Amino acid sequence: MPDRAASSSLRRRLVATLAIALTPVLLLGAASAYMDAREALRTRSNELLLIAGASVDGVDQTIDEAELLLGLFKDEVGSRNCSEVYNKLLPSIPALSSIIRFDADGVALCASNRDAGFTMSDMDWNKRLRHEVSSLRTDAFFGQATEDWVFGIFSRVDKADGTFDGSVALGLRSRSLASFARASVLSDDVEVAIADGDGRVFGSTHFSQIDQKWVTEAAETRSSKMFVLRRKDASPMDVVIRPVGPANVFAVISRESPGFWSEFTLQPVSSFGLPLLAFSIALLAVWLAIDSLVLRWLSRLIRIARVYGAGRYAFRAGDAMASAPAEIKELADALEDMAADIDQRDSDLKSAISVRDAAVKEIHHRVKNNLQIVTSFLNLQGRQLQDPEARQAIAAARHRIDALAIVHQTLYQHERLELVSMQPFLEGLINHLAEALGTETRNIGLSQTYEDLERPADDAIPFALFLVEAVTNATKYAFNDDEGGMISITLEEDNTGGIILKVMDDGVGFDPGGGARVGLGSKLMKAFSRQLHAELTIDSAPGEGTRITLFMPGSK
Repeated sequence: MPDRAASSSLRRRLVATLAIALTPVLLLGAASAYMDAREALRTRSNELLLIAGASVDGVDQTIDEAELLLGLFKDEVGSRNCSEVYNKLLPSIPALSSIIRFDADGVALCASNRDAGFTMSDMDWNKRLRHEVSSLRTDAFFGQATEDWVFGIFSRVDKADGTFDGSVALGLRSRSLASFARASVLSDDVEVAIADGDGRVFGSTHFSQIDQKWVTEAAETRSSKMFVLRRKDASPMDVVIRPVGPANVFAVISRESPGFWSEFTLQPVSSFGLPLLAFSIALLAVWLAIDSLVLRWLSRLIRIARVYGAGRYAFRAGDAMASAPAEIKELADALEDMAADIDQRDSDLKSAISVRDAAVKEIHHRVKNNLQIVTSFLNLQGRQLQDPEARQAIAAARHRIDALAIVHQTLYQHERLELVSMQPFLEGLINHLAEALGTETRNIGLSQTYEDLERPADDAIPFALFLVEAVTNATKYAFNDDEGGMISITLEEDNTGGIILKVMDDGVGFDPGGGARVGLGSKLMKAFSRQLHAELTIDSAPGEGTRITLFMPGSK
């Protein structure tokens, strides 16, 4: 409905205006939430980085101490005293798993925890010691004798002439190194483990492998890096990876990522959520306020306007708007005053129209009476005439005046002066004309078929005079004196809104192209058809009667 569409449009426009006005506040809240989220992430990272720094110190110190002691006891190990050196170093290096002496081909000459004769786990280590480095720290590898993952430290051994003579190595248990890292952690929710360059993790209860790309990134930058580990069946974890010394040993510090209800999440959420909540509440409040303070009363005003539009001016708008806002109530009072003014003007106009109609009807009545007086004069004059043609001319004039009198009689008897009901009007006209022409005495029958149509009163006089001429001509010229005949008159409306008048007789007919003199009646019919803006058609033939058709287009 139009009123609902207008209300919806007003509501949407006001809400949209408020939304635009509050958008900067919402954007500031979003910016604040973004900065709080970054700060929360930085805080989480810094906490783990501090723990990582404390954890790495113990592991780094153990590895450095092991490498230093290996250098000091290298010559003694070179004499194949592996077990003795192992026993000496074990109190100082609790993570020590074994000491081994390899020859230049990577074959064990002695070992503290197994028999000699086995080869180095990765011969590439031996190759690097021969050609590239003097010491080497390895990734974790699985020790067959210890049945545990071990980090190795190798030191090159040279002969007196400086040529390569093999290496000495010691192994450090990965779990023991992880325990050193955990020793400095005070928080129960933080876990510290050790990882190698391939991403294998030792000492963790949550995961045994991390992405090697993370380890590579930490190794390249030689600094701590924080990542988030996504797990399928468990909550995500914050993971910090920090290199331990120059080799491929990394401390892995982890704890579960903060949940939704943690301070790290609630602070950014509140920074944006509270402005968003205020934004939403403001829009909802405006939406409800518009409906309560404006649209509800506008709907009532629309209904009141429709009541007044239906002509019910006695309805009091102020009673229905008693609790409306002052401005809207003022508008309702103005509508009520306007309706009262319109009601008064309507009453005055109806009274004036009633007086006018009465005057017009009186005029038509007096004109009809005057025309009847003229007809009486013509009757008196006609009786005194001896010339048949003169008497006939007087009779024709009397018929035309009678037609005018009938038109005026119909107009003052009709309730609506501007329209004429054609059916009773034409029936009265033709019946009066038939009596005046004496059709019964001449054995001429009349058939009348009229649809119940209305035409403007301005058309009534030329229409009536046209019909009088058509019927008079048919009565006078269509039939022989002793034979009689039938005259049919029909009035109907076509599908375009125009009306069709037909006057037909079954008389002698005539030849339209025969050159006969055109009488006064024919001239008058043509004149009246032009006045009516109608199309006149006359069809006739000797012995076949005559058909006169008048088509009047529908009024626009």
